[in-house]
Amino acid sequence: MHARSHNPIPQQTMELFVILFLYLTAVANAEGSPIIYNVMAYGAKGDGNTDDTNAFLNAWKAACADTRNPYVVVSSKGGKNYMLSKIIFEGPCRSKLRFLISGGLVAPNRVWTNQIDTWIVFKNVPGLEVLGSGLIDGKGSIWWDCLSKHRCNNAPYIMEFMGCHYLRVMNLRLKDSPGKHLVVYKSDYVILSGVIITSPENSPNTDGILISDSQHGIITHSNIGVGDDCIAIGPRSYDINVSYITCGPGHGISIGSLGKNGVEDNVERIHISNSYIFNTLTGVRIKTWQGNNLKLGGAGHAKFITYENINFTSVKAGVIVIDQYYCPYQNCPNKTGNVAISGVSYYGLQGSSASDVAIRLACSSSIPCHDITMSQVSFTPQQSKIPLQSYCINAQGTESGLVSPHTQCLKHKLNI
Repeated sequence: MHARSHNPIPQQTMELFVILFLYLTAVANAEGSPIIYNVMAYGAKGDGNTDDTNAFLNAWKAACADTRNPYVVVSSKGGKNYMLSKIIFEGPCRSKLRFLISGGLVAPNRVWTNQIDTWIVFKNVPGLEVLGSGLIDGKGSIWWDCLSKHRCNNAPYIMEFMGCHYLRVMNLRLKDSPGKHLVVYKSDYVILSGVIITSPENSPNTDGILISDSQHGIITHSNIGVGDDCIAIGPRSYDINVSYITCGPGHGISIGSLGKNGVEDNVERIHISNSYIFNTLTGVRIKTWQGNNLKLGGAGHAKFITYENINFTSVKAGVIVIDQYYCPYQNCPNKTGNVAISGVSYYGLQGSSASDVAIRLACSSSIPCHDITMSQVSFTPQQSKIPLQSYCINAQGTESGLVSPHTQCLKHKLNI
């Protein structure tokens, strides 16, 4: 069953939702009406040209100092679009804080940094809620052109949450990031829901969501089409559940890359389910760097990973991929693998492959992948006359039920 496409919530509907949300909160709040800090009251113009950064910071500072669980409101009244320079909303705050974005946010339409950076940062704000359907526009095209002409080495991200435990992000819309769109870093107990992210298929390194160094995360009911990974699960991430995602175009849903330069990277307990991936480079992928000359052998692990009930259409370079020889550059030397992969299960995956190699398990000779399980996994060729095959080296495990194409290095287990 395909995951449903998640269309943006109409602006008027979102405004009504926000009003109802505030009303219900007020009813439940013994202190009476919710406390609102509207950026317009702090001098924001919302004309798309005036730099409203100071107005936003002043509204945030006042709300952050309030002990009554206040709201920062970015109003859409009159079709407002707020131009912001690089901005950091920093905590901790004196009470739980909500950030309601109804109006649009636009980045400066120029190259504004030469460093690895992020346009909008929420830092050390436990219990933060960010919601709203106002469009957040990263103005990425000027950066993509700069990168293609080798005038820029780095492109900033749109939004990053750093040290924001018990974070809730709902119904945000992001588009055209110079680099990655939404990053969650060192933030535990996170829920991202109803997020819509779009950028052109050929936009470089525009990952949709990256979660790294975080535990107990949920990413659900979201629609992502970008130029790189729809969702990337990075190092030191544990207990991450991804479900009901529509992904395409892009590079699919990835774990990694892990173990660059021989560092120790661990990822555990990842569950990806009930999603639809279409017109992507790969489908579901685990990618680890090879070792280096200074540090051979194991340096971390990726284990207890489950893929369940996922449909695919027209995946170009492998629907299921484990790549322990990951190298995005040309002419990488062949070195000993350095991240152990085990306990990976694939259940109920089906769809079409545009490549004749639908399943690609490329594991290390020194640290083979083990305990790989496939059950009820079936792919058909995008072009009916091209038979599908699998590529499998240094992988150990079992397949049961229908597995097509057959994966040669996995033992067949009879259903009893």
